[in-house]
Amino acid sequence: MKPKPQKSQSKFNKKPAESHAKAGQKQNPNFKQKYKQRKPASENKPNKVEIRKMIRQKKAAEAEAERQKIQFEKEARIKAYKKQRLEKTKVISKRTQRGQPLMKDRMQLLLKQIEEMKRR
Repeated sequence: MKPKPQKSQSKFNKKPAESHAKAGQKQNPNFKQKYKQRKPASENKPNKVEIRKMIRQKKAAEAEAERQKIQFEKEARIKAYKKQRLEKTKVISKRTQRGQPLMKDRMQLLLKQIEEMKRR
């Protein structure tokens, strides 16, 4: 068997020829490039997208804190109201042995309500 002749790999090894315009551009010191090469992003200085993202996250965190504060205050008011209503219900529901309502406790409740109205 005959050995196969090796194909020239010149097609693949050739460097792409640069056009004259590109070569001229590199040589001309006054030539302005259309697309500026980006400088490597320094780790210390965030870019605009990252700054916007940080601002959005900060605003979202503040809004979430405000919502939690409002929710906590609302729950506290509801809890206080339920406690007050429970006390009032206990006072009003007290009865004598014969089933008559206790007027003493009702009068004290009315007196408390009048005092609170005077404070406001």
